[in-house]
Amino acid sequence: MNLEAMTSIFSSIFLAELGDKTQLATLCLCCTLQDRISRLGVFLAASSALVLATGLGVAAGQVFGLFAKPDFLKAGAGLIFIILGLILLREGFRDRGSRPPCV
Repeated sequence: MNLEAMTSIFSSIFLAELGDKTQLATLCLCCTLQDRISRLGVFLAASSALVLATGLGVAAGQVFGLFAKPDFLKAGAGLIFIILGLILLREGFRDRGSRPPCV
């Protein structure tokens, strides 16, 4: 196992996940469902969903890697992140003043 690659992957995903919609949704679900499920239950359900989504990403990456060059995949991923960032910025400016459901 390549420790340098593992550290790079961990750091990239950890930083990308901090404050993203998944984390905010988990926070809000914990707030709103605290009378129906424990914090451990929320953690286990959210963690299971993330593990499954990551597994799907790894499987898709394996398939795409057979047909596309790594440089093309990097450029495509970068373009997708830029597009998603622009969409989120647009939503943020449009929804200013609205409050999250758990506040």
